[in-house]
Amino acid sequence: HPLAIAGPFEEGMKSLENGDFAEAYCLWRPLAMQGHKDAAYHLGWLYANGNGLRVDVTKAIYWWTQAANKGHSDAQFALGLAYTNGEGIEKDPLSAASWFLKAALAGNEDAREIIREMVRSQASEVRADLSMLITQQWLGRPVRVTADNVNLRSGPGTEKRLTDKAEKNTRLIVIHEVGRWFQVIDPASLEYSWVAGWLTEPVVH
Repeated sequence: HPLAIAGPFEEGMKSLENGDFAEAYCLWRPLAMQGHKDAAYHLGWLYANGNGLRVDVTKAIYWWTQAANKGHSDAQFALGLAYTNGEGIEKDPLSAASWFLKAALAGNEDAREIIREMVRSQASEVRADLSMLITQQWLGRPVRVTADNVNLRSGPGTEKRLTDKAEKNTRLIVIHEVGRWFQVIDPASLEYSWVAGWLTEPVVH
């Protein structure tokens, strides 16, 4: 019954705000043991920061994982950072990307920014998920090519190497902008290129 365990969790938050970490721990640990994801997430931070406890990153990661597996997006983000920095666990870029992705899909803005950056820089860790990612509205926006045989280039500018051409009405996903140039992904081939923004128009859903 959600109301029954809302009490101790809220009390724990009050204790935390008052700097009474031991009290927060005593209130949250039983809840976390029962599978309360918010309690597990906050318990992880008590261990990570050493608030009233010895810093114990292994325990922090244990509780974040409990919360993350129940869909807690902040816990998923915390695990992404832990695997990125390799604090208390082996650095693991693939696990980091996987947790950031879960958090991003759950609506975590910080995770979304990291995933956007990984996609822009063509990070290998997100390659397998690219076709799914480019359907996400927060990742990029669709445009269509408005002229025939539009040049696609290796970078933003007419002096950049020609990589391909796009037919009129080709749909592209804009993931980054530099001036009036768009960095795009072709949803059909998942190839990256740059296109002159003035030769495209937004696709209205």
